[in-house]
Amino acid sequence: MTDDVVKHRGIAYAEHLSCLSPEERWRINERARKQGEEEHKAFHEKFQAGQCWVCGESLTSFDPAKPCPHWLLKPNEFGKEHFELITQKYSLNKLEHYLRWVANEEAFAKNINDLADEGSGKLVELTIKYKNLLWSFSCSASDLSGHDGGGEHSKRPHWHFQMYVDDKPFIRYNDFHAALSDEDVALFEHIRKNPGKVRRRFAGGTGMGDVLNESTLEQVVAMGRSVVTDEEANAAPIDLSTIVIAEPGKTISGEDIYNLIQAAKAENVTITSKLRGLKGANVRTMVSAGPGVVPQAVRSGGRKRKRGNRPLIQEDREWRERLKRESDPAD
Repeated sequence: MTDDVVKHRGIAYAEHLSCLSPEERWRINERARKQGEEEHKAFHEKFQAGQCWVCGESLTSFDPAKPCPHWLLKPNEFGKEHFELITQKYSLNKLEHYLRWVANEEAFAKNINDLADEGSGKLVELTIKYKNLLWSFSCSASDLSGHDGGGEHSKRPHWHFQMYVDDKPFIRYNDFHAALSDEDVALFEHIRKNPGKVRRRFAGGTGMGDVLNESTLEQVVAMGRSVVTDEEANAAPIDLSTIVIAEPGKTISGEDIYNLIQAAKAENVTITSKLRGLKGANVRTMVSAGPGVVPQAVRSGGRKRKRGNRPLIQEDREWRERLKRESDPAD
């Protein structure tokens, strides 16, 4: 299949998706969700037994004639030169889904950093960790369209991949221009044409982008748990920073704060969740990825953003400035 055919088929399918009614879109998403949950359950059972859900072989097996996603778990004899064999058979979406499942076998969500706030604005940008392995995916709008500057492979719709083993580079971003499948192209064209309206979901492959979003922040704050040791703090997936300012003309009782702190300890919840009920005070909480979240390995070609929830940080800055003006009429 030529690159032009892949592009045209992908664009045509993206247009088809855009024309679906909300009811049709919901039915398709619901069917995909149920199928994903069933497949993830089967994957989990196989993985716990040391077998690959895709090929049925041992996770340590390697046969050059049978490319499989589990090769990315670095079985003996797997070399960088074998990577293209995998991408010729499996799409970006399928490989990403597989590695998300792998990562969540070790720890829920925090080993998958797909936070847009830590990326540089590409269509696909995430880093996944499992034990001593790090995998990163990257696909920009220009990669999707194909571009000059990387040989013939760069002119077709493609994506980039990076893999580290024991903190050492095994595959670098610029080593390959892996071809996007027509399904990949369709999905990413749909995302590009509907900015901010399309979210990629992975049943069983929850990442930090799912945990830290506007619809879940209140729940994250309310259901958070306190850490006790430095080890727990360094492994924490969530960081909560809270600012408490007395309302104009009022004071905050130190005794009230002390009682809330003691109640938080007794219930093993965060102090933040209790402070939000403090009377006579304006309480603002900033939620961001904690130190236990794998850092995102951003590919060059965009500005890397600092860790933190930038919309909330900006909103918090404006909130504090407003409170300052209200409490000081002379200004």
